Formats: sequence, structure tokens, C-alpha cells
Amino acid sequence: MRVLFLARLFAGLKSGLANGRWEPGGVPAIYRLIEGLAADRDVDLLTVFSVKEPDSRFPIAMRRDIPVIGDTLILPFAMPFGPGARRANAAWNEASDTARMLRMAARFKPDVVYANYTNVLPAALLARAGYRVVLRLMGMQSHHRDIAAGKAPFFRWLMQSPFAYVVCTEEGSDPAALIPDLLRRPDTPWTVRLNGCDAKALPEDKVREFRAEIGLGARPVVLFLGRLEAYKGSIAFIEAAIAMLKAMPNAADVVVVGDGPLRGEMEARVNAAGLAERVRFAGAQPHSRVNRYMNAADIYVSTNMYGNLSNANLEALAAGACLVLPTSDPSVPLDTVTDRLIPADTAERYARDALPGSLADALCRLVRSPQEIAARRIQTRALAQTIVLPWSDVIANDIALLKSVTIRAASTAIKAEVNQAGHQ
Repeated sequence: MRVLFLARLFAGLKSGLANGRWEPGGVPAIYRLIEGLAADRDVDLLTVFSVKEPDSRFPIAMRRDIPVIGDTLILPFAMPFGPGARRANAAWNEASDTARMLRMAARFKPDVVYANYTNVLPAALLARAGYRVVLRLMGMQSHHRDIAAGKAPFFRWLMQSPFAYVVCTEEGSDPAALIPDLLRRPDTPWTVRLNGCDAKALPEDKVREFRAEIGLGARPVVLFLGRLEAYKGSIAFIEAAIAMLKAMPNAADVVVVGDGPLRGEMEARVNAAGLAERVRFAGAQPHSRVNRYMNAADIYVSTNMYGNLSNANLEALAAGACLVLPTSDPSVPLDTVTDRLIPADTAERYARDALPGSLADALCRLVRSPQEIAARRIQTRALAQTIVLPWSDVIANDIALLKSVTIRAASTAIKAEVNQAGHQ
């Protein structure tokens, strides 16, 4: 089976590939599938990465045999109109990359094309040219909601292409409610599923050792983990943490794992409140240590306003932390599937439209009740066993899907089965 894999060159993949090595970080749904396909003896894989922003590490198109993943083409981001012409350069690169990918498909003659949404233009044109194309969505953004509502006519035309399959991550953005209006093709099969997760709950002695290593004592630990930027709700979290610690001095330790443009402002607010001893900024951590931080936490807080079934939240679930999540918003819809998968007796909810006060109140209530924290952690561990699959299973399912696409056209029966699964 020949697979042409079209993907954005994500930030977590750049450092290694700039040096001809495969050292992935982030985007596990993409890099693990590439690894799985490369390791499959029945698959002849060609991976094409397109650089979507200026990056001096990739000045020209480079085709290399990369250890672990094999034949790889990297398409650079050119600036023919000068560094100030952002939109014109982006349009030029989109057209140039699309032309190259179409030529590559004609030469490589893939049995199936797998493309993530950032390459929807070549994916749609290839599907309309008769290639079997599987389109991968990483959840729903406001852009997709606009398309589903009838806006953005060009992208609406692209999404109505005859894809062989559409696969979407359920990360809390409720894609199953939008995909029928996004595709508007009853004959296009689709499915929605959670990402995988290999994180585990560690033995108590290992947790105690790590807590001692990073200077944490017996007080409850409240953890925030993620990129420190606006859509992650970083400022709302730190304001809620400050309010909790002012109301209940010395009642808990707060740990922030991650980096980003808002870190300086978050640290400044903590210092101004005189709480630097209680709020620790650990910075970005290698993934091997992230699971330790998850296990060291008694309470894990998510303030993600775009959905709360993200990779980090699944890892917190698997680690058995007491989860604190925002309420859903059925009007969007947002996080209604999160409500169904993670019930009220497992995760504490705060009002998403009343931050930071509602989160501060929820934290204060939990910190006053260690018995409730312990009970919710037991519920979390039990739930993780039922809804979280290891990455190996998720990737095996993805590869099986690609192979099925190559041997039969999507039938009405397949569509009905997949759509039903997407709504479960």
C-alpha cells in the first residue's frame, strides 16, 4: 500500500528535521501515525511536510531519507513579496505547495492520501481528481464553525469534496455536532474519537520521591499544565490561584508547568501578591517528566476555552488527578461530550463565564475537603480504564482504516456504521 502523507511541519517536529533527525515533540496523533506507517512492511510511505511560516532552518525544498520515518520531503516557506507581505506570501506558498503535492501524487501514485487540515486545499483537489483521500481534523475551531454555518464559500467547497474518509479528534469541541454541516455529503464516511494516552498512575513511593525532589511537602498540590497563552486561560488560572491562596494561606502549593508569552505576566502577578513561595513555575518539561508532575498533583485544573478532552487532560485522567474543568456551553456547542464522558462525580466544574471567581471558589472548596479530593481521584483512575486507549491501539486502528480505504470504496453501510460511532 502506497501512502502519501501530507502534513504541516509542526513546531515540535522542526528541531530534529532541521538536522536530518526524527526527534518528535507534541502532535502525537501525527508523529505516531507516521512512525506506525513507516514500520509497517505492507506500507510504502512518502511524507511531505509543508512549512507554514518563515523559518530560516528550511531555506529550500529538501528530500531526505530520515531514520525511523523514511522518504521525506520538506517544502519551505518562501517570501517572494518581501517579509512584510504576510498574506501574499502565505497565498503564494499555499499555491506552490499545492502544485508540488499534486505533481508528487502523479509521480508516486499513492493508494491513499492522508492529509491534515492545514493541507485541505491539495487534499480536496486530489479527492476531486479521483484519489482516495483521508482528511484528518484535530478538532473544531471557530473557522470550522463558520464553514458549517454557511460562511467561507471557498472552504465550504473544499470540505464538500468526495473524501474517502474524514477522521476528527474529540478534544472537547463537539465535532460530531458540526461535521454533517461541514461536509454536506451524505456519502462521505466520518468518525470522531479520542486521542490515545500512554500515561499511567505511578506507585505511591515514586510519587513521594518526585514530590520531595521538586520540593513539595504534604500540602495539596494544584497543577496547571500547558502552553501559557490566552486561549488556554492562563491568566484566569493564575488569578484564581492567587485568590485561593489569599483566602486560605498555606493551604496548598500551586505548580505551573509550561512556557509561553504570558509567563512573565503570570509571574509578575504572583510576585505582586507576595505568593512566590506558594506558586512555582517549572517551565517547559520533557514529556518523560510531565507524567511525574501529573502524578504529583492532587488537583489538576484546565481552563482551556476550546475544549477539555485534550492530550494533557487525558494524561491527567490517566494519572488519577482530581480534575477541575469548566462547565460546558451547549449553545456553541462545546464540552457537552466532555460532560458525558467525565461525569460530575469525577470532575469538579466551575462556571466558564464567571472566571476567575468561580474557579477560585471551586479550588477553595476542594482544598477544604481532602476526603473529596481522594474520592474523586479514585473515580478518575477507574474512569481512565474505560475511556482511554493506549496510543498503540489508536494508531493500529488508524492504519487499519487506511488499508480498508484502499481495498473498497466507502459504501452506505460503512457510512452509517461510522456516523453512528461518531455520535456515541
